[in-house]
Amino acid sequence: MRRRTILWLSLLSLLAAAPEFEFRASINADKIGLDDLLVYTVTFRGAEKPQPPDVSAIQDFRIVQSSRSSEFRFVNGISSHYTHFEYFLRPLKTGTLSIPPATCIYEKQTHQSEAFQIEVVEGSVGPLDRRSQRRPSVFDDDLTFQPFTRRNQAQEIDVKLQAEVSKENVVVGEQIVYNILLVTRNRIESVNPVSGQTFPGFWSEWYPVPRSIDGEVRQIDGKQYHVYEIRKAALYPRRAGKLTIPAFQFELGLVDDTLSFFSTPRSLRREPPEIHVTVDPLPAAAEGLPVGEFRLDMEPVRGNHDVNDILTLVLRIRGRGNIKTLPVPEIESHEAYEVFPAKITREYDFSAPLLSGTVMAEIPVSFKTAGTVELPPVSFSYFNPDSRRVVTLSSDPVAIDLTGTKKESQQPALSVPKTEIIQTGDDIDFIKKGEIYDQNRFFHRSTFFGLLFLAPFLFNVLLLLKIRVWNPLMKQNRFLNHKKVLNQTVKRLRQVRDYGEIQRLLEEYLQKKTGLGLSEISHRSIEELLRKSAVSDYDIDAFIRIKSQSESSRFSPHRPTREALNHDVNTLTAILRRIDSRLS
Repeated sequence: MRRRTILWLSLLSLLAAAPEFEFRASINADKIGLDDLLVYTVTFRGAEKPQPPDVSAIQDFRIVQSSRSSEFRFVNGISSHYTHFEYFLRPLKTGTLSIPPATCIYEKQTHQSEAFQIEVVEGSVGPLDRRSQRRPSVFDDDLTFQPFTRRNQAQEIDVKLQAEVSKENVVVGEQIVYNILLVTRNRIESVNPVSGQTFPGFWSEWYPVPRSIDGEVRQIDGKQYHVYEIRKAALYPRRAGKLTIPAFQFELGLVDDTLSFFSTPRSLRREPPEIHVTVDPLPAAAEGLPVGEFRLDMEPVRGNHDVNDILTLVLRIRGRGNIKTLPVPEIESHEAYEVFPAKITREYDFSAPLLSGTVMAEIPVSFKTAGTVELPPVSFSYFNPDSRRVVTLSSDPVAIDLTGTKKESQQPALSVPKTEIIQTGDDIDFIKKGEIYDQNRFFHRSTFFGLLFLAPFLFNVLLLLKIRVWNPLMKQNRFLNHKKVLNQTVKRLRQVRDYGEIQRLLEEYLQKKTGLGLSEISHRSIEELLRKSAVSDYDIDAFIRIKSQSESSRFSPHRPTREALNHDVNTLTAILRRIDSRLS
């Protein structure tokens, strides 16, 4: 009874300690200027991976930028998880403006946050909360990184490239992993190689360039730097001696935070220092052997097989080493079986710290007699640089049970004496004993073949009529041409797989609909155009918000989820259908 009471008390204490769900909102000021930004923060407490709240009811402000962050708090031994959604809001007019409650659905229940009233005056009210004064950066939060420079100050350029290798003393053929690191206190938009990327004296295998790069913060000489691994390669020295890994030059796009939000990146060129590697020769016993660490597997053959079948033996070699030059052991033919050339495939695994891979050989084998046939073990030798010794691997012997009777190969009998044939062979023998067919029965002499031959000519004629006649007529019809632009844009939006493509599609749509040049399209010009066309504030804000987030997502290491992408595409499609007739 006492144990049961203690158990119930323990459960009650755990339930009491569990954090309750909380959904609330806050603002950083209740009075701002028309030129200021308001920081509107929506906070979830005690919710795991909450979805963004619904803030579509905000009409008096335009969402310039949004971000997401998480934190844990420990109070009196109780851990609480907070998720913050931060929105930078630009007021659209002066006066007393309102922010309606944000809403969310959690555990099938609808929750609402507080509502706010904000007084907006002309100009700027001066320093507010630090967060509202700095311009929202496309690198904020879980995008690329927050630059360590401050606004309204001359930007100090502190960007460099470093290089490192996994080992500086190796033997011929031993794998080295070479990394190029971007070390920066500035905001970098793009990284592009300039010089050739070859390694004299090495066999090289570049790692694929990732779509997004995650960095880390390091303390260097008392300063905080963001460090990113921008390129990586596996190198295999081909000769002994002192080899040099050259300095590769890169062009970096530096964004100046002291300028406007959409300023053109400044071009910088940086290169890491050269690295020298000492390469020792292989021991005499290891000459000509692959270098690394490997495993050898031969798939077993189970069951009985017909002696007339051709079986495929599968041999795999896995491990760390130069997979592309790895030799594959051969199986010799025997009086009981015949071995044919193998089909060989090679695959790399780039996920491990050292490059590894698999070589697979599919070896066809035919048999000459029934019974039990045993194939000898396959041997494979390599040099292990860690243990400094030669390792020999052997597979298990393969025993195959064969049934049935071996069929003799059928050679066609000659229909006439050999003395009457000038050149013997299957083709001549077939002509001598075969049937002579009516030549009109061949396909190339049929009417259908003639029509098929004319099809490309007819297709080109129709294509020419479409280009020279139909398309000009379509262009003269203003209504159909505008509808064509809308339909093409909607179709391409539904095919979008990357959030960053949305910006380009919207700019092409506006160019075709309004005649504006690409340099004339900005958030301000879009807002003026849509307001002049009597588009609702909600559609204007949603259109500009999605376009802005698409621009910033190109630099984000964290991509929106598929559900978020589909939601914004559907929203944008509905907006385009509503505003298209107003822009015509």
